[in-house]
Amino acid sequence: MSHHQDDILLVGAGIAGAAIAHAFLQQGQRVRVLDAGPKPASGTSAHAFALAHPGLIRARPLLQRLTYIAFALAQQTWQPFWREEGIFQALKSGTDFDEELLNAQLLTAGFDQASAQPLRASEARRLTGVARDGIWFPKGATINLEKTCATIFSEQEKLTYAPNTLVASLSYDGLHWHALDQDGSSLAKAKSIVLACAHGAKALVADLQIALPLKPVRGQLNQFQISATSAWLQYLPTAAISGEGYCLPARHDVATNTYTLVVGSSYDENETSLASWPSSDMHNKQQAAALLHYAEGDLSELNLAGTYVGVRCAANDRLPIIGEVPTLPGLYIATALGSRGVLWSALAAAIITAQVQARLEQQALAGESTQAPSAALARLARLGLSADLLAAVSPARFLAGALPAALASNSNPIFPLGSSAK
Repeated sequence: MSHHQDDILLVGAGIAGAAIAHAFLQQGQRVRVLDAGPKPASGTSAHAFALAHPGLIRARPLLQRLTYIAFALAQQTWQPFWREEGIFQALKSGTDFDEELLNAQLLTAGFDQASAQPLRASEARRLTGVARDGIWFPKGATINLEKTCATIFSEQEKLTYAPNTLVASLSYDGLHWHALDQDGSSLAKAKSIVLACAHGAKALVADLQIALPLKPVRGQLNQFQISATSAWLQYLPTAAISGEGYCLPARHDVATNTYTLVVGSSYDENETSLASWPSSDMHNKQQAAALLHYAEGDLSELNLAGTYVGVRCAANDRLPIIGEVPTLPGLYIATALGSRGVLWSALAAAIITAQVQARLEQQALAGESTQAPSAALARLARLGLSADLLAAVSPARFLAGALPAALASNSNPIFPLGSSAK
C-alpha cells in the first residue's frame, strides 16, 4: 500500500484534468495524476482541433452567462495554445435576420462590437465564404487538445503523472481520499481528490451512493475530399462555421489539387460504438449542404476521405458537472463537458481550485469565534460566478434536496476534428 501523500490527487489526463492540474501547479501545489490511458488525451481529448467561441444562446440565459465567463477563462487558461482565427455562428435556418434585435441580445449577453458582429449573408460570404446570416466572433479560436494535454503533463516540478493506471474505486478514511486499484490496494492518497475522468466518474461515485445522470454521446465527423472541378468549390468556407453542426475551413492540397472539408458531427445519445456508420456519413454530407447554404449540391461529389468517431460524456441537463460534493469533504468532480471541453475545462479549473482553497481557509480558521469571508470564493464572485451559476453546475444538484435543478441547455454537442482521424 502506498503511503505517499500529495496535495491534490487527480484522476484523468484529458483536457479537464490538464486545466485543473495546470491551475494547481501554478499555485505551487503537489499534484499526482492517475490515468488509465497510455498517454495524455488518450480518450475523447485526442483532437487536433477544437472550437472555442462564446456563441449567442438566446433561449438559455443562465447557460449564456456561464459560457461567456468560461470563454474569458479559456482565453487565459489556454493562451499558449490559443489560435484566434474567428468563428462564424450561422443563424438557424428560417430565422429572420434582425440586426437591431441581434445587437440588443448581444449587448445584454455582455458582448461589445469588437467581440461579436451580426452579419448579413452577403457580408458573411465575403468574410467567411458562406452566404448565411449569422454572427461573427473574431476572438473565436481553435486549440490542439492533444498537444495541449501532452504539454501540461510533461515532466515538471511538483507533478507526478502515472499513465496506464486504472482507478477502480475510492475510499475515505476521514482525513484522506485513497484511489484504489482492482485489488483494493491504495495507488495514492490526498486530502483532496478530483475526478476528471469523464464517464468513468459515474462508477467511482456510484460506490459512494451518488448517482450522476451521465450518458455517452457518440459523435462522428468526416473529412470529405472535393475535386478542383466541383461546383462545391464556390461554397467552401474560409473560416470555421458553427451552427446546426460545424465545419472547418477547407484545406487545399496542392499535390493532388483537391480540397478537404471537415464536417461534424452526428449526435447519437447512449451510443458507445467507435465504428464508422454509413448513416453518419450521409448525415454529415447533408449537414455540409445545409451549413454551406448549398442545398442543391451534389452529395456524390463529397468523397469520403476520413472518419473520426469519439464518445463524449454529457449530463441529462446538458450542463457540466463541476465542483465539490458537499456530503463528502475533499471530493471534487469535473465531468459532463459535452462539446465545450475547451470552455468548461477552464471553468472547472477556476471553480475547483477556489473551492479547495476555501476549504483550506476554513480549516485554518476552525475554532475562531469570527471567520472572515473566503478570499478564494470572493475571487469567483468577481469573475461573475454568482451563487446561482455555481449551483447550476454543482454535483449537489443531483443530491436529493440539496439544490434546485439547474437550467437545461438545448444545444447539441459538436465533435471537433481529432488528430487520430484516418
